[in-house]
Amino acid sequence: MGKQCLKIATVYFALGVLLSVIIGVSGDSSLSPIQSHIHLLGWTTLGLIGLIYVAFPALSVTILARIHFWIHNISLPMLILAIIGKNYAIAEAGMWVDIGWVLLATGVMLFMVNVWDRLR
Repeated sequence: MGKQCLKIATVYFALGVLLSVIIGVSGDSSLSPIQSHIHLLGWTTLGLIGLIYVAFPALSVTILARIHFWIHNISLPMLILAIIGKNYAIAEAGMWVDIGWVLLATGVMLFMVNVWDRLR
């Protein structure tokens, strides 16, 4: 599970850097919150979780780790797309932002429970 998290984290890093270039070249800073979420929740958070799973392999073989992995990697793209939609005043986007945040927070809580339960 740790290697998968690290691999996907690098994808988020590349997407964040690409978006940074687009923002820099276009001068349109309205996409900056999206870029920040990609870097923080994708690259940084998922990368650290991957490193934790590599350092403590017993954490990565639990059902909580698998569920967290999938919730994180479904809800984060959903959240990013919803924030983009909200940025462009798409009416339904606000509801999807809320759903994305709730799912992402749920995944993070599962990660926390996994760490507290298995790391003794």
